[in-house]
Amino acid sequence: MLRISTARRVADVFWPDFIERDGAILLPFGPAPEPPPGDHATLTRYERFHGHTHIQDLFRWDVPTRYDPEWDSDRPDADSPEHAAAWGLARRMAHMWFARLAELFPSYRFRVYASRLDDPVVHFHRVRDGEPVWVTDEEARDQIARGDALVLDSALRGHQVAAS
Repeated sequence: MLRISTARRVADVFWPDFIERDGAILLPFGPAPEPPPGDHATLTRYERFHGHTHIQDLFRWDVPTRYDPEWDSDRPDADSPEHAAAWGLARRMAHMWFARLAELFPSYRFRVYASRLDDPVVHFHRVRDGEPVWVTDEEARDQIARGDALVLDSALRGHQVAAS
């Protein structure tokens, strides 16, 4: 059973009170970033960089590693049950963030991504005229088809980028 204080902290991760600062939507937890665009070429890139979180940074992570000859290093074993659970959590969290962003900022268009990578990550950014999105639909299609990515876009009917 969770303590109420722990449950509240977890709820704040899944349903955050995103903040708008200097034209950027940001997570309310973590260190405050430098003002935008900082070292980033666009406000969209700034927001995506500062608007992402790794599941392993939020929760205990006990995923075995295995050697990857392509990278010549040990990497998390994406086939382990713990990694699968983290990936499921990342996808669910992406849907929650997507709903929360739409609730807090109904006049903005957003893209929310979940990517499997070495450790599952959830990213978001506002879609702005004249600035490219972080990952285009075409770039994401193969990863989506493999089950390694999820892309949610508030401008799309059904909100999810299709894999086909």
